Amino acid sequence: MGAVYGNVKVNYSYCKSVAQLKSADDYILGRRKEQIADGVVKTQNHLYNAFGCNRDKFSNSLLMTRKMHDKKYSRYKQKEILAQKLSISFHPDDNDKLTYEDAYRIAEEFSREFFWSKGYEVLFAVHTDTEHVHVHFLVSNCNLRDGKSFRRGPAELKEMCSFFGEQCREHGLTHSYRDTYYVKDKSPERCNFAEYQMKKREKLSFREEIKIYLRNAVNTPETRTLEDVIQYVKDYFMMDVKLRGNTISYALPYRRKKNGEPVSVRGKRLGERFTVSGITECLEQKERKRIEYQRIEADIEHMKEFLRDYDEWEKEPGETSREDNPENSNEEKNISFYEGFDLFCEKEDIREADEDIFYGAAFEQFNREWQGEEDDKENSFTDKEEKEEQPDYKNMPLAERVAILPEPTEDVMEELRMYEKRMGYNKDTMRSMRYQMSMYDEFLEEYEARKKQWGTEKVREFERCKHKRSR
Repeated sequence: MGAVYGNVKVNYSYCKSVAQLKSADDYILGRRKEQIADGVVKTQNHLYNAFGCNRDKFSNSLLMTRKMHDKKYSRYKQKEILAQKLSISFHPDDNDKLTYEDAYRIAEEFSREFFWSKGYEVLFAVHTDTEHVHVHFLVSNCNLRDGKSFRRGPAELKEMCSFFGEQCREHGLTHSYRDTYYVKDKSPERCNFAEYQMKKREKLSFREEIKIYLRNAVNTPETRTLEDVIQYVKDYFMMDVKLRGNTISYALPYRRKKNGEPVSVRGKRLGERFTVSGITECLEQKERKRIEYQRIEADIEHMKEFLRDYDEWEKEPGETSREDNPENSNEEKNISFYEGFDLFCEKEDIREADEDIFYGAAFEQFNREWQGEEDDKENSFTDKEEKEEQPDYKNMPLAERVAILPEPTEDVMEELRMYEKRMGYNKDTMRSMRYQMSMYDEFLEEYEARKKQWGTEKVREFERCKHKRSR
């Protein structure tokens, strides 16, 4: 049988002072004042225990062990690691196969294997206040025999996960183990233990407050660049932002330490999406969506122009000159305008995804065919324009093409129509590909290159004018 792995969690904050140690001890056993006031029952008398010490005086026993080995500790200042926190959890789908007593026996075996057998005092308790059964461990960081610190690196974590997975498999808890080793994804937003506790009490932590402000700044339409986001949070939320290369940190003026300095936090500590690269990626996605929305709105306005002559479409065949046109066979079949458009899409093999990009162009072509009009777009050039020799843009490299093209405008749809014209995408050449996403992607690539090219030219022109004035 192959190896399996259970869910062992070790990314809790350390207990670095006596106050933190006793607070963690009370939390595991459900003895905090707020827990008692809220009527929260974390565990039961027969579902918690300790190895190497009295289970109800774990903190005092741990401090005595440190004194025996001349290890330092502080009552309130966070200096030395006094204890480490871990937990194991079972899947809710295995609740019908698992009792609290079974979880206690599994936790007891787990504690003997990884903590007490190696000389570390440990307190563990099965929690009964959540849907999924889980067990918390509080492990002394000072070995009872030689005073060495407890290690819980990647190798130890993998060994724990493998051992716990085998325990679950032996008890038939099929949903509580997996075939592959689990490594936590670092991309989601991080949430430490203090934030988790505040979230349970529906209170806003310092980090969550900063996250809300940053999400607001990134999502607002006014912000296009990282500098815009920084300026926005400074102006509207009075946030102090420091940017050094790829490192960014945030601080709020009313969140200060005891010495008066503002409490700051790096973007990476908040999560990948609040780093420099994360914010930049979000802004790029927002810009792509904005351009897409503009194109859709332009298509909708374009279609409204054709819907204005709806009365003409509803006239009887004898009232118009279209009855003699062979392209109007749809009228002879006595079908509606909308049914005719469905047949047109089927004939041209236009899928729904394609209509998202070139729906307006397809609708315009169908309307001309329905009314028997000639495609004036292809014959819109004057004789003079036809005689003029046009550059072969289609076979020209992008760099050369950008160098001779004029400065782009802000009207994306107009630029798209000009792109179709100079690349030779008329009715015949576009019949097989005019509704494909590839053409729109190629247009965007050229459009962005032109904007960059003209932006550089403006900078050079400014430098030349500045040099002339200085002379």
